[in-house]
Amino acid sequence: MEKRKDITQTNDEDDFSELMRDFDMKSIDYSTPVNGTIIEINEDKVIIDIGRKTEGILDRAELLDWNGDLNCKVGDSIKVICKRINRKQGYITVSKKELDVIEGWEKVQRAYERNISVIGKIIRLLPDNKGFFVDMGVEMFLPMSQADIKKVKAPQKLLGREFWFKVNKLNQRDETGVVSRRILLEEERREKVNKLINSLKVGGNVKGVVTTITDYGAFVDLGGIDGLIHKEDISYGRIGHPKEKLRNGDEIEGKILNIDKERKKISLGLKQKYPDPWIDIGDKYPVGKKVIAKVTKVVNFGAFIELEEGVEGLLHISDLTWEGRPNSVEEYVAVGDKLWVQVIELNRDDRKIKLGLKQLEMRPEEKYLEKHKVGEVVKGVVKKVLDSKAFIELDKGVEGVVKISDIRYFRIDSPKDFLKEGEKIEAVILSDELDFNYKVNLGVKQLSDDEWKGFFKNNKVGTIVEVKIKNINENGIVVEISQNIEGFIRLSDIDENRLTIEEINKNHKVGEKREAMVTRTLPDKRRVYLSFKELNKKIEREEIEKYSKSNDKSSTTVGDLFESAIVKKK
Repeated sequence: MEKRKDITQTNDEDDFSELMRDFDMKSIDYSTPVNGTIIEINEDKVIIDIGRKTEGILDRAELLDWNGDLNCKVGDSIKVICKRINRKQGYITVSKKELDVIEGWEKVQRAYERNISVIGKIIRLLPDNKGFFVDMGVEMFLPMSQADIKKVKAPQKLLGREFWFKVNKLNQRDETGVVSRRILLEEERREKVNKLINSLKVGGNVKGVVTTITDYGAFVDLGGIDGLIHKEDISYGRIGHPKEKLRNGDEIEGKILNIDKERKKISLGLKQKYPDPWIDIGDKYPVGKKVIAKVTKVVNFGAFIELEEGVEGLLHISDLTWEGRPNSVEEYVAVGDKLWVQVIELNRDDRKIKLGLKQLEMRPEEKYLEKHKVGEVVKGVVKKVLDSKAFIELDKGVEGVVKISDIRYFRIDSPKDFLKEGEKIEAVILSDELDFNYKVNLGVKQLSDDEWKGFFKNNKVGTIVEVKIKNINENGIVVEISQNIEGFIRLSDIDENRLTIEEINKNHKVGEKREAMVTRTLPDKRRVYLSFKELNKKIEREEIEKYSKSNDKSSTTVGDLFESAIVKKK
């Protein structure tokens, strides 16, 4: 009897427990979320203590993230909603996902109605890369164009990341919608730009990162707003393209030149951070100064040399060597080379400096003058004859110059009358210094010095010489005594009578050879004055003396002698 009583008691307890469990299941509110605790995780199920006689069973897949990983463990709290009761097996099926959908939809509806932002996680990329799905409890569509302000180049990098979004559109029936991240980013940027632009002042310095380089300048991200550095504001020196000084990604600090708050534009300058090096350029780099500098660029006509930041000079190909024009600049210099150069020209207004390399060496003309001294007779070839001078090639790379005044001691109309291009001549070195064009000063007339000395020695005043009439002018007659010696007969020395120019031209012809008497010499000036008149007088006197000494006892009178002399003169 006692044993049966125990069995009966046990059955009663089981029945009571069953009744309590049935009652517990019947009292479940399917619309109210339940807080639970994970007590066991199986391969496909998660058992949750929901505070009732019966555990809740959750599909394990509902707890996997976008990447398929389970991000929870036993003991974690979890919020679920009851879906249905399995009375036969005695458990309650619960769902987190359905609760998330309910709460998520309420969240996005509230955000849409109140025009506020809502947080969500990008979980899936559309196959055609047109956009993403964003988990907000419910899945919202995020177009690719709304994912960022800039074009999204690597969509995969956004997967699994949480952002704030703006709900643009909702479909109540399907519980779907469209969201945008770009709108919030643009709003954020506008606020940031307004705050930033109000904090900046013209004349102040600001840091940024170079983002874009164009032909006309470079754009710099100042932290939400772009500043533009125009090409001419990058450097005080010459630059062909902004990329010569800047690269994308460079961190720079520029000076604010102008702020357009209405158009949200800022002009920056790099060179303005420093004093203009061209202000005292003449003091730092006077013509003739020798400096060591760096080759920054090589072009077909020369090389650009950086003397200091913002100051470049041009080393022209013609100033590389004295040995003629090189075939290429690269034969002598290369980018990166540091070399000594000399300032040979400076133009502050045009910001141009001309440099020379060959000027550091002795000029070929200077070397020539070391070997040949003043007064030495040298040989050369006439290369070019101008109206006022002639150029003579003395040696390779060495030219001399003969001025018109150094061709003859007398006045000449043109060097071309005495020098012909291509002919070989001799000349005298006149100076141990070069002329302003770095030519050797030469003279041709000095070769006749000995001839002049001989003439003055052998032809004193009163000497009779043969001359050739060269030119007749209003002052008298120019006569040629020899190729290198000219003389002059003044009007008063042509005839006893004062003749007109017409009468002189009638009685004397250019090219005619006659005798004349030397009346005056100026050896220092290489001048000779002659006279037809004095020669005629001398002849008359000689005739008179001749007749007066005659022993002829004829009745000839003195008057007869004068008449005879006059007839001869005529």
